[in-house]
Amino acid sequence: MLVELPCGILKDGEIYDRVLVKELTGRQQNYLIDMELVADSLGHVPKLLEELTIDYQTREGKPLGLPSSEAIYLLPSEDVECLLLKIREVTYGAAYAIPVRCPHCTKQQMKQVKLDAIEMTKLPDKTVRTKVIKLPRTAMDAEIKLLYLKDLFNLYKALKDNPKKLYTGTLYLSLKRLGDKEQVKEEDLLDLPVADLAAIEDAFSELRGSVDTLLTHECDDCEKEFDTPLPVMDPSFFVQSRTPLT
Repeated sequence: MLVELPCGILKDGEIYDRVLVKELTGRQQNYLIDMELVADSLGHVPKLLEELTIDYQTREGKPLGLPSSEAIYLLPSEDVECLLLKIREVTYGAAYAIPVRCPHCTKQQMKQVKLDAIEMTKLPDKTVRTKVIKLPRTAMDAEIKLLYLKDLFNLYKALKDNPKKLYTGTLYLSLKRLGDKEQVKEEDLLDLPVADLAAIEDAFSELRGSVDTLLTHECDDCEKEFDTPLPVMDPSFFVQSRTPLT
């Protein structure tokens, strides 16, 4: 399957946003049940991307010229989510059944999703990867950046190590520079006014593309709506067999 990425890889001024996606084989299924690889980490994600995405190229077909093992670390996080979704789709088809529990009446149920209908928003300008803003309270400059594969690992680790710092522990990853300081850390955001943090968050949302992995369901019993995430990073997303849509 030839896939167009929401962002693509920016290299030497050119955008490589086309890639071939292959289906899962027994080799990758072994990764997905390897508890040492997947437990408390996202170790299966680079394995899947390295082995099942090939031939990164421009719109015109110019090859990137890097092995997939290097190319995947140049992918913005939106592209990572897109490729994981497409690996599942090319393997089993677009139909996906997800177990959910209604938060209103606690009814557990299965919901059907069409993966090829998931909305993806491309970057307005795929050559723009950073944005500088002036924070409204401290008047510091903040340079916002996209997140990449290594940032996803840091994000996962931050949430696992200290979920009580969910907000600042994730927001700092979107900063390339804060004032004169590069290599921004979570601690640098702890004393920033909320208005400045909101400005950073808004600028990051404007800069990035998106893959809409937040699903909205209507409960079979109480008929109220609720949201659940599509678990594209979870090993179970790739081992559940296809369930036909009804």
